Amino acid sequence: MLFNSFPFLFGFLPLALVLTYLAGRRPTTTLAKLTVAVLSLGFYAYWNPIYLPLLLFSIAFNYLVGDRIQRAQAADHTTVANVLLAFGLVVDIGMLGYFKYANFLVDNVDALTGANWTLSKIILPLAISFYTFQKIAYLIDSARGEAKPMSPLDFTLFAAFFPQLISGPIVHYKEVVPQLQGPLFGRLIWRNILVGLVIMAIGLFKKTVIADTVSGYCDPLYLMAEKSGSSDLVAGWLAAILFTFQLYFDFSGYSDMAIGLGRMFGVKLPLNFHSPLRAANIADYWRRWHMTLQRVIYAYLFQPLSLYLIRSTWRLGLTGWGAFAASVGFPTFLTFLVVGIWHGAGWTFVIFGLMHGTYVTAFEISRELRTRRQRRLRKLGKKPPPPGALRVAGAHVVTLVAVMCANVVFRAKTVGASLLILSGMFGLRGVAGDFSFAGFDVFALIVVCTAIVAFFPNTQQIMSRFDPAYNWTEWRDVAPSLVSYTWKPNTVGLVAAGVVLFFGVMFIQRGQAVFLYFNF
Repeated sequence: MLFNSFPFLFGFLPLALVLTYLAGRRPTTTLAKLTVAVLSLGFYAYWNPIYLPLLLFSIAFNYLVGDRIQRAQAADHTTVANVLLAFGLVVDIGMLGYFKYANFLVDNVDALTGANWTLSKIILPLAISFYTFQKIAYLIDSARGEAKPMSPLDFTLFAAFFPQLISGPIVHYKEVVPQLQGPLFGRLIWRNILVGLVIMAIGLFKKTVIADTVSGYCDPLYLMAEKSGSSDLVAGWLAAILFTFQLYFDFSGYSDMAIGLGRMFGVKLPLNFHSPLRAANIADYWRRWHMTLQRVIYAYLFQPLSLYLIRSTWRLGLTGWGAFAASVGFPTFLTFLVVGIWHGAGWTFVIFGLMHGTYVTAFEISRELRTRRQRRLRKLGKKPPPPGALRVAGAHVVTLVAVMCANVVFRAKTVGASLLILSGMFGLRGVAGDFSFAGFDVFALIVVCTAIVAFFPNTQQIMSRFDPAYNWTEWRDVAPSLVSYTWKPNTVGLVAAGVVLFFGVMFIQRGQAVFLYFNF
């Protein structure tokens, strides 16, 4: 079921709110939790009931393994806990690998060896990447002592909470479970309803009014590259810019709707998106794009690998750039390769990961060079000069161009189509053979999107007086906007929110477009 659909907005959501808050009138919160858990499973099954048993297996398996890990840790049986953790990770990753990558692997083995292996087409279960990573994080948190025992009902609700089940944010035990177990869960608090509704309305507007409008101009450019094999300078840059905006507003719109829906049910979810296109370097971009995926990859892949390699370099006596390459460069590159592969089973996603791995590794090398230069200046008694405005602006432009180039590969259905568009962007296929697709409306749309991204407050900043997300205090002062506005529940604010919600709903009538991250 899509958030941006009439059945959800006028059927499922009102029914879920009414049932939850009626159940919340009971002396305990058990009935409210059971209500939301059943509704969440129904929400998932609405898309394709055949994959509900797979989700239920994942929930039951990870609950049992996580509980045993916690018991082993409590009894100081570390070896047993580690064995259970390894077993849980193998099953979770194996399940994800089979459903997401088996066809890709078999197809490529056939192409390389001519083995002529056959495997029936495997349909990717909805949200398997997201809920599997959340379960992996839970098992590791259990092994680290950061997740505590809970009832099967609490775990089911934690694992299947519908606002964040399909496309994140990927949440941790400590962020959500204490709220689900708190005495206020299921209690009707009108402030939560109002704040959540406004956040959801903004997200819906981003998706249906902006992202889907941009999609109407963007999709023909990629189709033209795939079908006719043509993409000139203008078409190439339009394809890159328009898809970057489409992805930006689509994903930020979903993230807003997830946070808003969670708030309507009394749960603050963590941020997943915080104005990444305002970042002045590629590392900061990734800190603010798909934030919960990035922190899972960083905490459970990059950090352990980097620490292990740092200790190894000490034992081997490596210093200088050799130590840097082993302990920073390699784990950074590998991390983003995994990020790319996580997004999908295809060579375009592999190349997308390789591109960002190269970007971030190059940034880390430049940062290391800058650190060493500043260290030498301090030894000489000189104060390192701060970066000038021109340098900062140049770094921002380079970051945006790098992101757009990688987004072309991310969007294109084939490597050939992505190379065609990229070659067009850099003038290898002429300037413009046909301007009919590049009218005033396209450029006006780009100007509007640019202004919103560059100058206006994001959703969290608009709703900052209401503590809009679980970790908002960490990000309150990051990426301030030139235009300042905070929403108030006065006449002007309520009318503005109503207008935003009205247009968000009305634009659904053009046709329901799936959120881009539903594919992953």
